[in-house]
Amino acid sequence: MDSFYASVEQRDNPDLRGKPVAVGGSREHGVVAAASYEARKFGVRSAMPSVTAKRQCPDLIFVKPRFEIYKAVSQQTREIFAEHTPIIEPLSLDEAYLDVTENLQGIPLARDVANRSLFKGFNANAASSCAARTKPPWRRRARRSTLRRRRRKRWL
Repeated sequence: MDSFYASVEQRDNPDLRGKPVAVGGSREHGVVAAASYEARKFGVRSAMPSVTAKRQCPDLIFVKPRFEIYKAVSQQTREIFAEHTPIIEPLSLDEAYLDVTENLQGIPLARDVANRSLFKGFNANAASSCAARTKPPWRRRARRSTLRRRRRKRWL
């Protein structure tokens, strides 16, 4: 999900809505962990040094990360995912792969699962803003086999 941490901060603090927000280090040192869409318009990106981000966006508001909250919101998000498919491959707090080829809602197209169902679930729960990308089945199979190979190598 794009700007996940920043979206959670804007959700929890209405004064930050509509303003450029960066979650991460202070102005003097550190890096940006996530930037809101308002900050991205100025070129602020994740993993950018805070000094550079402040130079590009003078009105940028830095917020200290609250990983316990992000973890809770991520769990809510995964519960929404589980309503649609049991095949979920989480990559991090704000990213996961879902196989919705045979989804629990019976929706024929993956695009429609993303647009109709997942986004409605996010809006109803106000978890955060989200972006979903769909890939053809052959790409999902290739991705799944790559993940399996990586897991086997880790255990060897």
